[in-house]
Amino acid sequence: QDLLEREFPRQAVGWSEDEDANEGRRNFLKLMGASLALAGMTACTRQPTEHIMPYVRQPEELIPGRPLFFATATTLNGVARGVLAESHEGRPTKLEGNPEHPATLGACDPYSQASVLQLYDPDRSQALSLNGEIRSWQSFTGALRDVLAQQKAKNGQGIRILTETITSPTMAAQLAAIQKLYPASKWYQWEPTGPHSARVASVLAFGQPQNTYYDFTNANVVVSLDADFLSSGPASLRYARQFAKRRRVNEPGDSMNRLYVVEPMPTPTGTKADHRLPMRASDVEEFARALGAALGIGEAPNGGNKEISKWIAPIAKDLQANRGASIVIAGEHQPPAVHLLAALINDKLGNAGKTVFHTDPIEAHPVDQLTALQNLLADLDTGGVELLLILGGNPAFNAPVEMAMR
Repeated sequence: QDLLEREFPRQAVGWSEDEDANEGRRNFLKLMGASLALAGMTACTRQPTEHIMPYVRQPEELIPGRPLFFATATTLNGVARGVLAESHEGRPTKLEGNPEHPATLGACDPYSQASVLQLYDPDRSQALSLNGEIRSWQSFTGALRDVLAQQKAKNGQGIRILTETITSPTMAAQLAAIQKLYPASKWYQWEPTGPHSARVASVLAFGQPQNTYYDFTNANVVVSLDADFLSSGPASLRYARQFAKRRRVNEPGDSMNRLYVVEPMPTPTGTKADHRLPMRASDVEEFARALGAALGIGEAPNGGNKEISKWIAPIAKDLQANRGASIVIAGEHQPPAVHLLAALINDKLGNAGKTVFHTDPIEAHPVDQLTALQNLLADLDTGGVELLLILGGNPAFNAPVEMAMR
């Protein structure tokens, strides 16, 4: 507020209230003339001389003015997304999709594009701090070594480690080595927007966590149960490319796919739908149960939504006509029951192994993260935690965890 008042004096606000229009315009022109004159004076200020020093040893392949590109990856929900980083004289400036990476196929999303700004964030931590005072790495490692020495005799009973979702084998091996040194320690994972419902549903359906992905190039009919698969999620870039490929008609015999979307609010996926049914998020489960009953899975719900009954028969008929060439996909924020029904419907239609694929989990430690976080908070309440290590740089991860601990 003080900065705004210095930049725009509040005396300039009331001119039009007490003076006529001509007087107000004259005062405005006076102020603008003075501002331009002052701006010109500051431009005449002589800046201190700075010398450009040549390289003592020229870095390999570096030519001033010509960028270099490096293959790297960003993460979303713990899943790597391949990108190409454009670098100018050692400074990354732009990220683009890597055409040779299977997760992006050369595309790039807004999250990856904006991640390069973290390197130049003026509020980014420049040093270690303790209670607002800067500390050295030696003081940090010394304090940590003292606490770990006390935990050695307890086998790490008071150590808790909280991380984001880990899919890196290297990171998982390091955490496993820590747990080997301190067998009684506990490692928890938390991802604010992770596939929590899908993980619970996979345990109900298969008896163990599974990773599910889809192939839209072979899908003639797609039914989205509040799933914005074209613009959200780690595989959205790949899905969007595959879905768009089936929308192109190049030969006389080519046919387009059909997309049915059931969602409570407009999404990018909903705008691409051939048939879109808006409904409350709480009614999506009723829709999924009715669709499953029409395909021979369970009993039809006793709901009062008349719109559902109008849509179920045509969608079920279309899915039956495209057995093995269809997909029913549930949104990440839908409850586990919807994900379970989607898995059962795909299995009933014979989509597994053709358009829907179930693999081993890509997470290094696949557990119910919601329950794990509740257990961690319970340990904090009972005083069973003597050392808590939080390893995560994502603000969306840190903020809710820190609030919960407070």
